[in-house]
Amino acid sequence: MGLEAATLAYIGIGTAAVGTGVSFMGAQQQAAGMRAAGSAAMQTAEYNAAIRRRNERVAKQEADLRERVGDREALRFRKQFSRLQAKTETAYRKSGVATSTGTPLMVMMENANEAEEEVQLIGLQARTDAGRLREQGVNQRLAGELALLEGRQQQLAFNIRARAAQTQAFGNLFSGLGNMSLGYANFKAIE
Repeated sequence: MGLEAATLAYIGIGTAAVGTGVSFMGAQQQAAGMRAAGSAAMQTAEYNAAIRRRNERVAKQEADLRERVGDREALRFRKQFSRLQAKTETAYRKSGVATSTGTPLMVMMENANEAEEEVQLIGLQARTDAGRLREQGVNQRLAGELALLEGRQQQLAFNIRARAAQTQAFGNLFSGLGNMSLGYANFKAIE
């Protein structure tokens, strides 16, 4: 009335084979998922690096613009100063004072020196701002390179875990097959 020992043995061997196969396939799927996660990590890193490179280009453009604006400010200041200096000279002449000697000459020279100092300060400020912007661009590029390095490391880690899962799956498969073979051999020996 029940199942014979041989039938039970064959059922046991069959379920062990199915279990081993399912375990192997699950490990293969796990490995594929890990590889996909590694690939996704790398794609994210590449995207972030591309954004950082774009930010670097924008910062360089802003730096160039700041320098051009600084040059225009200096030019505008020089023109305004020239008009002021001409008005000052005209005022001296109208009052009958010689502008090429004495106090008027010293006042106009002092004004010119202060104006040149102001032009230099305008240029220095523009170059300083531009340098700061360029440095921000460099920092963006470096952050992008760092994102790529991190992405590569994550991808490598996922790939290593995938290989380990596959290796373990093959080990479990062969171990299961070996155990089934031993079980079958023991069953045949008893028969």
